[in-house]
Parts: sequence; C-alpha cells; structure tokens
Amino acid sequence: MGRRGRNRSESGGGLRIGGGETPGAVLKGPAITLTCECGEKRDLPYGERWQCEQCGRTWDTNRIPREQYEQIKRLSLRFRALPIGYGSLVAAIAIFFTLTGNVFSVFFLLPVALTTWFVFLRPVHRRRYRAAVKGLPRWELRAE
Repeated sequence: MGRRGRNRSESGGGLRIGGGETPGAVLKGPAITLTCECGEKRDLPYGERWQCEQCGRTWDTNRIPREQYEQIKRLSLRFRALPIGYGSLVAAIAIFFTLTGNVFSVFFLLPVALTTWFVFLRPVHRRRYRAAVKGLPRWELRAE
C-alpha cells in the first residue's frame, strides 16, 4: 500500500492524490502540487503560474497537456460517484423509513450500511482507484 498524499513525481512538479482540497476542486479538477528546487511547495489549480517566494523561479501549470489533465479530472469524478451514490441511497432509505413511521428500522439500517461500506465496498473501490491512478501520466515540470 502506498503513502497518503504522496507526490506523483519525486522532483519537480507533480499531482498529489488524496489530501485536502480547495472548494470547487471537484469540478475544476485536482490541484497540482509543485515542489520548487529550493524545497518550497505550492498547490495550484490547472492553468495558473507561480513564482517561488524563496528563489524567484517561475512555474507554469499550462505546460501540462490539457488532454492529460482532463483525463485525470474525469477519473477523479468517476470514482467519486460510487460513495456519493451509496450515501444518497442510504439517506433516501432512512428518510423513507422515518416518514413511514419505521424509525426503529433507521437504527438497523445505518450500522448495516456503514459496515457494508467499510468492510466490503470501500476496499474494492480503493483497489480499483489505485489501479486506475497507476495508469495516469506523470510530468516533470521545470522552472521557466
């Protein structure tokens, strides 16, 4: 198993998988983590430029091919669909039970749904996601 939040490349810029996200990152695509040669790091959305405060080097994420970044964006959205769909289904069933007066069934539904997710669905989902991420392109951005 890999480390969480690791960089896609050892030096230069790379795409960080996992970790915190800025608002709107779901539809705009994941942030690109740039690591300057002096050690400074910055997370940027695709298409932005950054000048390192420590050494003055300039980095441009537009140098990443648009088609390759769109492929990563589609993959990210595709693998978010299962958890969101499963959560929505469980919430809809819980609301249905509550509205029909079967509140006791909600207390049975939630532990069963959580156990099903964490024991069966999530491990398979994570394996498939990691396998899909391995096939993504890698970049070695250089300062301008």
